[in-house]
Amino acid sequence: MKMDEKSKMEEVQLKVLGMACGGCKAAVETALMNLDGVSSAKVDLAAKTAYATYDTSKLDRKDLLEAIQKAGYKVG
Repeated sequence: MKMDEKSKMEEVQLKVLGMACGGCKAAVETALMNLDGVSSAKVDLAAKTAYATYDTSKLDRKDLLEAIQKAGYKVG
């Protein structure tokens, strides 16, 4: 498969409020990974921060924020 030359990967760091346990961490990571265009998602529970790498030709930051909010968490 030929790589789309327009695709551009970007990493973002998002502050996520309301996470309290490993289940919360998994829920946020899953919400992000379920988006088409996200190649990786990792949550640092202690820092209340989510890190995601995504294809900017498929998604923008707003899509990531909406996915986290739909999972039941606030982005600060």
